[in-house]
Amino acid sequence: MAFNGLFAPWCRDDARGVCIGITRFTNKSHIARAVLESMCFQVKDVLDSMHKDAGEKGEVKNEKGEFLLRVDGGATINNLLMQIQADLLGNPVVRPADIETTALGAAYAAGLAVGIWTEDEIFDSGEKVKLATTFYPALDEERRNKKVESWCKAVSRTFDLADLSL
Repeated sequence: MAFNGLFAPWCRDDARGVCIGITRFTNKSHIARAVLESMCFQVKDVLDSMHKDAGEKGEVKNEKGEFLLRVDGGATINNLLMQIQADLLGNPVVRPADIETTALGAAYAAGLAVGIWTEDEIFDSGEKVKLATTFYPALDEERRNKKVESWCKAVSRTFDLADLSL
């Protein structure tokens, strides 16, 4: 999806949204999945760029030596989205039980600031720790590489579609 250009790491103002590969059998579920996949490919593009820039120092790994992507936010409630992301990264994706951790952190900070509770009350509440959900990649490396190659080819076809002189 590039309705207003592509941002990092592509940085192309002239890119525009296109649907590539549709046939007369394409239906709304195919379009919906394409939207989910495009989100995951864009995340992969940014992460790959970050890893390239940071090198080995930028990788956070678990005890198995795997890079973990920790996610949160409303879209992460979609299990298919999370599985596609794990498949495209080739690494686990971890979703916390409380998906709105940014809002939760802001609420904790505000409550601390006005004295509603203390750090001890937040961190030592004795509340059961809610388990995160981990999505493990199910796509083999060869298929993943073909999908990424196809994505890059499709992205390049979105370039120069906008007449920025208007």
